[in-house]
Amino acid sequence: MDFGPLFRNEELGPDDYLYGRKGPWPQPSPDHPHGEAYAVIHLPFVEQLDWWFHVGLRYVVSLGLTPWMFLKAFFMGGLKPVSDQKFHEILTNTMMSKFITPKLDEEDYENFKELMKQGESYVITDLQAVRTVKAYKGLYVCPTKTLMREVGHEEYEVVGIYVFKTKALLTPEDGQAWELAKYFVLQGGAICATLVVHPNLHFPLDSINAITKTALPKKHILFKLLKPHLRFTLMLENAVLTFKTSVIRNKKWMSYAPYPGAYEGLRDLLVEGFRGIPGNESYPPYHFPLTPPKVYGKYGDFQNAYYEVIYSFVKSVLKNVKSDDVHVLNWADYIAHHVPGFPKGKDIFKGDTFYQCITSYIWSVTIGHSIDHYNYAQQSVQEIPVRLRQSPPKKGDAMISRKNLVTTIDQMKYLMCMKMFFGPTNVTRLIDCDYDFTGDHNKEYKKIVTEFKSQLLELEKKLDSKGLKYIPLNEIAASIQY
Repeated sequence: MDFGPLFRNEELGPDDYLYGRKGPWPQPSPDHPHGEAYAVIHLPFVEQLDWWFHVGLRYVVSLGLTPWMFLKAFFMGGLKPVSDQKFHEILTNTMMSKFITPKLDEEDYENFKELMKQGESYVITDLQAVRTVKAYKGLYVCPTKTLMREVGHEEYEVVGIYVFKTKALLTPEDGQAWELAKYFVLQGGAICATLVVHPNLHFPLDSINAITKTALPKKHILFKLLKPHLRFTLMLENAVLTFKTSVIRNKKWMSYAPYPGAYEGLRDLLVEGFRGIPGNESYPPYHFPLTPPKVYGKYGDFQNAYYEVIYSFVKSVLKNVKSDDVHVLNWADYIAHHVPGFPKGKDIFKGDTFYQCITSYIWSVTIGHSIDHYNYAQQSVQEIPVRLRQSPPKKGDAMISRKNLVTTIDQMKYLMCMKMFFGPTNVTRLIDCDYDFTGDHNKEYKKIVTEFKSQLLELEKKLDSKGLKYIPLNEIAASIQY
């Protein structure tokens, strides 16, 4: 199949592009121009209207649930006990398994030396990133690291927790201090999951979204493949980053803003996720991944399985794109300037790089993004707190009543945030994607799409049979829309 000179060297006019070559384009993020990913601030009115009608209006309507969430929080009665087994399950078999790393540094070996045995293999759950949070009066946040011993292939056993603010090394033998330390670990995981790691599935990819809409001709096969995975996203990201009512602003009057500290410290978490934490190998700078980032355990296995199916689909659709396609070469150069690690035009067609780049983007905005939201929404707000009202423990400390570790208002805000932002609310779904592959080879492309969707359904059955049920296929969104 030859796409002809249209996609090699023929000059095209504005009408051949989605927004007449005047579409959205990345720029430095207004609040953190040197620390965050490039942002897309100026959007076509049609995209704003589309988002407000299908997504934004839901947020406004959801505010009416505040009284009901207050009553629900009131009757909850505070936090629930988290058994050591449940603690282990959350750290190793949810989206928090993203924080597991075998890269212990010298400080780790020093802090955990009492618990480490020669000949054993260890990993840590590193939640130091919360150090930037400037907690409101009466609320507490604390960086922690949790040591786990490897007891099988990517299977672990919790050994101890190091609490940085009190310099306390705690184990299950420490009773109430241990129980409180577990809540601080889970709080740190909640904050880092939602504001450090997960945002890298959002904001760095906005440049790819915008440049695709503006730089690729509408008839290009790459544009047609990516288009269903671009909808709603840019306006959503713009709302998060720039709206004065954004959840990250975390103003005290907001019924849906559950975080424990002020905006400035919370916004710095996005910087840590993108720029990394110097000297901390658990938080490297963002680099566009050609394959899914390593996640230890079954949560990672589940996601990797979907990558393979998407890769096969992408390769089938794009197999006839020529290596001298000027539009793809320019597209890659534009993106490489804005997204760290994205290959330039001179490298995009080396080996499988082109297919991997497209697969990675589609995988990220569908599988990677949706599973995080769906999985987090399955967790209990009574087991994974975002706010805590007792200072971090040291050895011998007693824990106050679980009912008093959080207030009704704390939990109301958390429940509202779960409903409005953390929980998935799909408008378009991956399994329903309609790719506009019109033209001479429409039948061939329709066959490829049909086979892709069949493979997705078969994969779901296969994963279910293995007990890997992190998200139903019909809950996977077609794009980032929440």
